[in-house]
Amino acid sequence: MKYTEILEVVQQYIEQFYKAKEDSTLTFHNFAHTHDVVTHATKMAKHYGLDEKETFIVTTAAWFHDTGYYTGGADGHEQRGAEMAGGFLTNLGVEEALNQEVQMCIMATVMPQKPENLLQQIMCDADLYHFGTEEFSERNMLMQEEVERKTGCKIDTSNWRKATICLLESHFFKTGYGRELLEYGKKKNLERLKRKESRGMIRKSHISNTCLGD
Repeated sequence: MKYTEILEVVQQYIEQFYKAKEDSTLTFHNFAHTHDVVTHATKMAKHYGLDEKETFIVTTAAWFHDTGYYTGGADGHEQRGAEMAGGFLTNLGVEEALNQEVQMCIMATVMPQKPENLLQQIMCDADLYHFGTEEFSERNMLMQEEVERKTGCKIDTSNWRKATICLLESHFFKTGYGRELLEYGKKKNLERLKRKESRGMIRKSHISNTCLGD
């Protein structure tokens, strides 16, 4: 099987898919995020010395993993993305066992993530790679904006920050690569959020005490 050639077909299909399905409410789960995930998955595949077949599995999963956001809501998007990948690969004549591995990599990203092998671990860490980078704050704001646009409701910044703190505290990178390269950055991002939350609480307390003094 010519994995490189099939991957090129997959990439072209996904690029056309995102162009055709452009959605201004999806400020985070869009082609830019998908492209980043593919880049990180490819980088980790090289780090672990994956063969051509294994690299094909994680890279194809990365291309398809968020397509479900464009065929329905956030709930169940992983399943819809896996099904879309499955149908597309079947039409290309990809063997069923390989097809299933791609779909299982996508399903491994369901939160809380529970990968069962290295390929799924790579997919999970590629998806949440930004947790451990300096781009986290920007990406987190885009995520908040996306939720607000989808729900039509403004989210209190403090409430979003608290939820994000809980998310980072409960998360751990699945690969040794992720732990070594990204865990420190994630810790810094978490500390930054906690400092902001602490300052916010002090400010609220000050305002409350001032009002009581009046």
